[in-house]
Amino acid sequence: MWLPLYLTKVRGFDLTQIAMFAWLPFLAADLGCMFGGTISITLQKYAGVGLINARRCAFTVGAVMMLGVAFVGTVENAYVAVALLSLAGFAHQTLSVTVITMASDLFKRNEVATVAGMAGTCGNFGVLIVSLAMGALVTQIGYTPFFVLLAALDVLGAVILWTVVREQRPEPVTSVA
Repeated sequence: MWLPLYLTKVRGFDLTQIAMFAWLPFLAADLGCMFGGTISITLQKYAGVGLINARRCAFTVGAVMMLGVAFVGTVENAYVAVALLSLAGFAHQTLSVTVITMASDLFKRNEVATVAGMAGTCGNFGVLIVSLAMGALVTQIGYTPFFVLLAALDVLGAVILWTVVREQRPEPVTSVA
């Protein structure tokens, strides 16, 4: 896990400070899981937004909040950096839970498990690649480009989601005479 290493090497945290603060981004991520669904339900119930558009909006809210992580490497105060990392955990899980849920909205019942499994496999493969690349990236040029990349990729994900996934329109009912 890179977070304790970052807090130690870059922010100068000792073991006590790591114990006091390193768990906060993970708590924020847990809360973000609930927030994504809440946004979707609220948009559907009170704004009359369709299911897919509500999910796309929730994803986009998470992606916009992820922009905060781009500044982690530039802030002076270590506690502000922890707060931005916590915002990133919250934001990423907001969009992550939203996009995972979309599999059940977009595919037939007998396809959902396959799609969700394929998405999980691709996601974990991405984690593997990013983890390996991150090790090389932070030793060569530091953490700041990594944080900027995290923000940019989630915003790119929102653009792709709005481009590729569409709200399905109900098919017109035709009468057979």
